Amino acid sequence: MLEFKFPDVGEGIHEGTIVKWRVKEGEEVKSDQVLVEVETDKAIVEIPSPKAGVIGKMFHKEQEIINVGETLVVIVDKGETYDPAAVSQPPVTQAQAAEKGPGVVGSIDSSNAEIPAFKKAPSAPSAAPTSAPKILPATRMLAQKLGVDVSKISGTGANGLITDEDVRAATPGAAPVPVPSAPSPKTFPGDVTRTPYKGIRKAIGDHMVQSLTKAAPVTHFDTIDVTKLVAKRESEKPAAEASNIKLTFLAYITKAVAETLKEFPAMNAELDESSNPSSPEIIIKNFYNIGIAVDTDDGLFVPTIKDADKKDLLTIAKEIVEIAEKARTKKLTTQDMSGGTFTITNYGSIGGDFATPVINYPEAAILGLGKIKDAFILDSTTKQPIATKTMGFALTFDHRILDGATAARFVNAVAQKLQA
Repeated sequence: MLEFKFPDVGEGIHEGTIVKWRVKEGEEVKSDQVLVEVETDKAIVEIPSPKAGVIGKMFHKEQEIINVGETLVVIVDKGETYDPAAVSQPPVTQAQAAEKGPGVVGSIDSSNAEIPAFKKAPSAPSAAPTSAPKILPATRMLAQKLGVDVSKISGTGANGLITDEDVRAATPGAAPVPVPSAPSPKTFPGDVTRTPYKGIRKAIGDHMVQSLTKAAPVTHFDTIDVTKLVAKRESEKPAAEASNIKLTFLAYITKAVAETLKEFPAMNAELDESSNPSSPEIIIKNFYNIGIAVDTDDGLFVPTIKDADKKDLLTIAKEIVEIAEKARTKKLTTQDMSGGTFTITNYGSIGGDFATPVINYPEAAILGLGKIKDAFILDSTTKQPIATKTMGFALTFDHRILDGATAARFVNAVAQKLQA
């Protein structure tokens, strides 16, 4: 019998929400078969079974919050019966999970160990295992600051979640906090549809607000002549297709950006204010992981092309297609989403010339790409109109880290590479 607990999926994830169970109690499963979909504040991850067997017991319902270290399922062998008395291991605390370091989704740490098998159920069920308190990391930090033991608090939030108000009410010497009456839903003059603002949608929103409130964003606009780039892609596309690779303009731009970042280190940086708040540091990153914003039905994801400066054009093109497909089919891992140093968002593929993209904080900048358009320019010598292809560039940068002149020179340098 194996008590399988929600594993550490890395990137500081301490909890998730059960989105969908893919198995039922009594169902036979194979090793690596997906058991459940869990939504974290990074992505929706699929948790695979660590072994073949039969689902003896499922814990947590859909839409419930689960902490790292809490039991997901108990897997028994064929002919074996689930025994509640055998499920006695204490859940892994968040601190213990963090000590193990980042893990792969679905990997098994030492807490997911085999427990003694019982062939028949006991005559009387024993008490259920103690669950770790359901609490968000920020609320846990508040509890530590106020000296509150969260294990002694009953959460009043959804699914027993401990809220900031619960912590403040439990602070030694605090006056009792009156329980507010439930607010009345806002009314509208017509029919509306209400959708909970939570999960990935809320995580995206929180990240955008953090970017706009923490950074000093400024957007530099320019129009780039991509006539030669269009011709180059047309000439190189057949060879790429022969290798079953979809060659997009985004691949050329990603390659050009990765090379240009080496010339403008401040573009590939972040301002570290947390390590030493009294003396922040600008961290120049000497590696080049380009984030590619991908629009999906579940929201915007930014998986990364690792070491883009070391990869050739066709490799980058292939990886862009692969990570976009993983995003749309909910197969991204935390590794796919981590380590970005600069982001590109291609809203022009949907339509639009310019936008003001929001920095993927704490990165220093993000480049927005508009659609390719037909345009005419005057020849500098003959003064006659020449047909061209143009693309709008919008570079949003953190003015705390770099200045507008650097941003303009960066865009010019990228444009020169695309026009070569």
